[in-house]
Amino acid sequence: MDYEQIIFETSEKIATITLNRPERLNAWTWQMSMEIWDALMKVENDPNLRVTIMTGAGRGFCAGADLSRGATTFDGTERPREEQQQRARAQGGAIKRYFSLKKPVIVAINGPTVGVGVTFILPFDIRIASESARIGIVFNRRGVIPEIACPWLLPRIVGVSRAAELMYTGRILNAQESLEFGLVSRVVPDDKLMDVAREIADEILLCAPVSVALTKTMLYQFLTETDVNKAELINHRYFTWTGLQPDAREGVVSFLQKRRPEWKLKVPGDLPEFYPLE
Repeated sequence: MDYEQIIFETSEKIATITLNRPERLNAWTWQMSMEIWDALMKVENDPNLRVTIMTGAGRGFCAGADLSRGATTFDGTERPREEQQQRARAQGGAIKRYFSLKKPVIVAINGPTVGVGVTFILPFDIRIASESARIGIVFNRRGVIPEIACPWLLPRIVGVSRAAELMYTGRILNAQESLEFGLVSRVVPDDKLMDVAREIADEILLCAPVSVALTKTMLYQFLTETDVNKAELINHRYFTWTGLQPDAREGVVSFLQKRRPEWKLKVPGDLPEFYPLE
């Protein structure tokens, strides 16, 4: 796929996806969504890429849905037939697809992000914000409702009361308020945002790729697992498998020898056969 609304770059095992409609404050479109997913799948299928950083071009991350169609913006029947068909195929599957990713995604929120600009990044792993970030789940102020299963996922991230406040009011939070609410894990100076994102990515690169993938799998699989005994069984099964692999030996030996580990296993090629465990 040729990209028109994102920029996809790779460097030293790290991929960077940049939303690239700065003249529209990176307003979300269906094409942008498809391009982002295509880029994420490139990362998933390349064993030499291990982490993705996502950010926005220009002075903001994402201004929400592109409102250029005016009053019919949210009227699905007004969209081209091909787009309606694409949306119908993907509807209800976005969260599951995002949770199926095996490699971490770090979102570096540079400036304003509202509406779908927030909800589509909630399923990603780590969110950090620049000091100029402004974040709002503004759907109710536009006469629609939060989507991409936001009313299911947001309470699991920030708690029910805070999720209710954010969704009911549509209030736009500044960076520090977003940190206090739990929407992001860090706030950093604007000119340090990408540096910090890369520092986090580099820390992930210190860890075994398959270990990270399996930990990520459990993290999201356990969001809907109500049987703690089953969760523990899955956890132990993964742990037992990793303990038998060369990376477990390398992890211990490299620590004792005070050197950077040289991991043998790669994702997706060396994941265990029972992954994912049903």
